Amino acid sequence: MHFTTDVNYLYRDGSPVHKSQDYRPHVSTRFRNGPLVQNETVKSLPELYTHREKCCGCSACVYLCPVDAISMEPDEEGFDYPVIDASICIRCYKCMDACAFK
Repeated sequence: MHFTTDVNYLYRDGSPVHKSQDYRPHVSTRFRNGPLVQNETVKSLPELYTHREKCCGCSACVYLCPVDAISMEPDEEGFDYPVIDASICIRCYKCMDACAFK
């Protein structure tokens, strides 16, 4: 089997992913159920992570959300990552305060 290194995707420890030709890395779905286009009257959605290695999966953000707008969902490797439901989020940013990585 032939393996390549994907320099655009890293494990949490920073090491590169060595993938087979069949491997399809998870495409992050950080938000659901809402427009991502912002205007000047609406605060932007919290950006919990931009890359998966920037999230430890501790779920602190889920427990601090006062309206239950965040859920943990597994990727194809079984690791849980937070997903914000934009239609429920009140943009209080308590999730950002809870994050140890921020």
